Amino acid sequence: MLKQLNRSIVFRVGLMMFAISLLAVVSMASSVFISDSAENDAYAINLSGTLRMQSYQIAISLMRDDLEAEARQQRLTKQIHQFDQTLQLPTLQRPAMAKRASEHFELYESIVARWQERIKPGIEAAILEPEALPTLLNETDALVKDIDHLVKLHQYHAEQNVATIRLIQGLALLLTALLMIVAMFIISRHIKQPLAQLTQIARQIGRGDFTGRAPDHGHDELALLGHTLNHMSDAISRSHSLMEKKVQEKTIRLQQSNQSVELLYNISNSLQESLSHPSEFGPLLNRLAKITGLSDLDLCMMTASGNTPYEHLMTKDKILPSRCINKDCNGCMNTNPPAENKLTFPLTRASTNYGVLVCQLQPGQKLETWQMRLLKSVADQFAVSLSLRDQQEQSRRLVLMHERTVIARELHDSLAQALSYLKIQVARLEKLLKQPNGADKAAPVIDELKTGLSSAYRELRELLTTFRLKMDGQSLRAAMEQSLLQLQERSDSIRFSLEFDVDNLPFSPNEEIHLLQITREALQNALHHSGGNQVVVSLQRTVDSPSHIKLSIRDNGIGIENDPSKLNHYGLAIMRERSRNLGGELNVQRHPAGGTLVSFEFEPEYYAQRKDEVVGL
Repeated sequence: MLKQLNRSIVFRVGLMMFAISLLAVVSMASSVFISDSAENDAYAINLSGTLRMQSYQIAISLMRDDLEAEARQQRLTKQIHQFDQTLQLPTLQRPAMAKRASEHFELYESIVARWQERIKPGIEAAILEPEALPTLLNETDALVKDIDHLVKLHQYHAEQNVATIRLIQGLALLLTALLMIVAMFIISRHIKQPLAQLTQIARQIGRGDFTGRAPDHGHDELALLGHTLNHMSDAISRSHSLMEKKVQEKTIRLQQSNQSVELLYNISNSLQESLSHPSEFGPLLNRLAKITGLSDLDLCMMTASGNTPYEHLMTKDKILPSRCINKDCNGCMNTNPPAENKLTFPLTRASTNYGVLVCQLQPGQKLETWQMRLLKSVADQFAVSLSLRDQQEQSRRLVLMHERTVIARELHDSLAQALSYLKIQVARLEKLLKQPNGADKAAPVIDELKTGLSSAYRELRELLTTFRLKMDGQSLRAAMEQSLLQLQERSDSIRFSLEFDVDNLPFSPNEEIHLLQITREALQNALHHSGGNQVVVSLQRTVDSPSHIKLSIRDNGIGIENDPSKLNHYGLAIMRERSRNLGGELNVQRHPAGGTLVSFEFEPEYYAQRKDEVVGL
């Protein structure tokens, strides 16, 4: 225990706290015990005084002559009984019985004996013989004196208990103060001062100063903590020095990595923003050589289907070997087995070869891992750039072919049919001219030829206008608005308006062309034949089926004939052909409110594809 007391501050402080707690418990237990023993002292004093009063009451009752003998006898009997009960109470017996050889016990026994042997029989004698009353009064005075003395003994016993409690509390307070002083001394000397020093050393370490030394003398916990802190400080100091060296090395590598990433980023941006001439790769190749420290880099680029380069970029002026002059690229393209002092990085993208990046090394030179990765990444970026350029060229070809297909289809659907119609009319005219009096019959055919030529010319103008609209990149709404504006400029008597409620629907280019052409043809007919003053074009979703679109052109003119095929039959045929291409059926009819209504309903490709996908799932 002494060894543990010397080696452990926690044990010392705990021992002091235990001693203080034990002293407090003992003090409180003693006070409780003494207080319990003195619990009935005041009551005993009060009962002793009651005995004295009852003695006087008995004497007074004996001396009274104003009461009848029977009443006095009953009163005395009651008072004697009360005195007996009070004298036999445990509160008066307990202090006397606690110590049988004490003065308290002897006095109590004397009072009981005097009452039982002298006073009580004397009362009965005094009732019968009044001459015995003075003797009884003397005995009563003696009893009262004994009771007074008993009261003093009870009072003395109570004062002794209070004094004992005061003494115990005083000693406990004194010992507690002494223990607290000792505990404060131990805490201040062995805890506070060492902790303050340890805190100061910890703050120095937190500031990066590892020169401070913590107190480590002694064998307690704080001494062990100080020794450990000193050891930790030395270890951190050594680790800090080593870490600074590693940080410097890492900084150099991070700078190289940063330059590499920046180069890749610049390559990605520059190549994706401007995919033009391959000579623009030259500055990027020179920057790659500067970052990697490799002065001899070659970039050979070839087409996807070729086997010899069309561009050879170099970072160093040198005499080209004979294989490069002769366009023999097998040595660079074939990497198995690798050539000595030469590394090749093919520019491949999706199994397509676009060239090779060649790195010529000095004798005995080896590339680091980051250099290999950077060269490989740059080669991949070059391959991606060349692949994107090929894809862009292919996209341009596809767009051009698509535009030509659209033009061919539009010419076939309009001018080709118009020319076929004119060819038939010319054949009719030739037959008429060969007949007798054929010239007289040729006038209607000539009128039809004039009408067909005018219609074909107008159709050609419409096609040119449509192609310009689409090539300008306008939306369907803008193209329709421009068509209405052109017609409005040609007529002051008719007001054209557009109701367009399908802005958020993606139409295909084919659908936009057919919708625009049908609208323009219907507006031309309304302009030339309706005779009204208002034309409304409406393109919106149908109420019954939101996936269907309805186009309607209505005027408030004279209305169409019952057989619309006889009026501008060629234009109506073209419109019906276009509506069938969209999966709808064109309707031309009189409107109940007057005028002509041209309408048809169809389902766009967007909704049709969605239905096919749902069915496929």
